Amino acid sequence: MQWIDGSEIDIKQYTGESLCEKMSLEMWNCGCDMEQHTNWADFIQVAYFIIAFDTELTMGGIFTFLENSIGHYTPQIIQAFRAINDDNDADILAEICTLCPPEIMRSEFLAGSHQEYEITCFNANHELKEEIADRIVELSRKLYLNTDFDIWKLLFSFVENKIAAL
Repeated sequence: MQWIDGSEIDIKQYTGESLCEKMSLEMWNCGCDMEQHTNWADFIQVAYFIIAFDTELTMGGIFTFLENSIGHYTPQIIQAFRAINDDNDADILAEICTLCPPEIMRSEFLAGSHQEYEITCFNANHELKEEIADRIVELSRKLYLNTDFDIWKLLFSFVENKIAAL
């Protein structure tokens, strides 16, 4: 099976958790191109998008996610949450993106003097109405990261079941 860097990998040697751990360690340093995700197995894409979203959300928060290039993949991230049976987080992210579409945030960001992948924190210069920004913050507090809900158990089980079915 093709791995995220284009190499061949014996996927059967991994558990769901160990494969996700491998991905989380390699995804930012392997030289892989997220735009090549359509070449990966569906379950690899699901894991990749959830791990990438988690990284962005953990490091920069929801507004950084909305501005950063990963926001371009919001439909895939929402679908990834649905694939692991996490409709709650999928619905929350969908509502956030309805209030503040990532493509608009991204275009505003790039219209300034910023370069691709330069963003490390939210640019407060956006013309978001305060009540919309407040609602986004309120919604983001309901995402798995701020609750006791364990998406990792769902993701690891999903990946493990896909590996077993190969």
